[in-house]
Amino acid sequence: MSTPAAHAALMTRSGAGAGSGITQYLQLASILRHRIAHGELAGGQQLPTVALLAEQYGVARITVRQAYHLLSSEGLVTSQRGRGTFVCPRPRLADGPLRTAINDLQAKDVRFDVLEQRRQVPLPADLARGAASYDSYAFIRKVHVHDGEPFCLAEIHIASEIHARFPAGSEHSHKIAWLLNIHAPDRMHKVQQTTTIAPADIVLANQLGCSLATPTAHMVRRILDASGRIALAGLFWYRGDRFVADVEIPFEVWANYPGVLLPDTLARTP
Repeated sequence: MSTPAAHAALMTRSGAGAGSGITQYLQLASILRHRIAHGELAGGQQLPTVALLAEQYGVARITVRQAYHLLSSEGLVTSQRGRGTFVCPRPRLADGPLRTAINDLQAKDVRFDVLEQRRQVPLPADLARGAASYDSYAFIRKVHVHDGEPFCLAEIHIASEIHARFPAGSEHSHKIAWLLNIHAPDRMHKVQQTTTIAPADIVLANQLGCSLATPTAHMVRRILDASGRIALAGLFWYRGDRFVADVEIPFEVWANYPGVLLPDTLARTP
């Protein structure tokens, strides 16, 4: 188990301060967030006082107050006047309806807030990556919301002639993958997907309702038709605290099928 002393040393080695690019309170909040996520700080547990935590980590008291305030805004801790600061009880990410909302194509308890739509646009070169594309695409930018909390920002390009098969306005009430499966299954041949982890910038933080630099899962997904043309190319950003991806495939397929571990077309640098 990690200790405050070890984490304080980590902050020192990383050069927290004016020149580091990451302020001390963000680093401290990140450390506490990590300890909460990994069960080192359990739900209901009282956190050290501002003075004690400042001493443990070798930082100013204002740094601790800022870190606590940030974690409070994320719903991870709560402060009670006269009693102190406590870790909020939180359900495990993999449990319950959120798991279904992310992984089930026809999840019915997801709200879709469409932010932008455009028609007859070209597929950006960084999504095409040298593969064949359709003449034009419909572009949809939307936020997926579950239980009042956003968990995914999606920017999706769908071939115009395939998008024309969708009922009018259906992107407001269904996942695009579900619409493809229902209205254009004959065009779908294979899926290419790459997921990386990156901190949220200010735009993502605003759209996903999280703090600046919160870990996010960044997914690039492309669906190709039988001729190798890109039917869909999408960028998806998931809040790290509201993301789980369930995948089950036969081991022999996973280990031996050419390109299943790292599709060459996705590995290329644009």
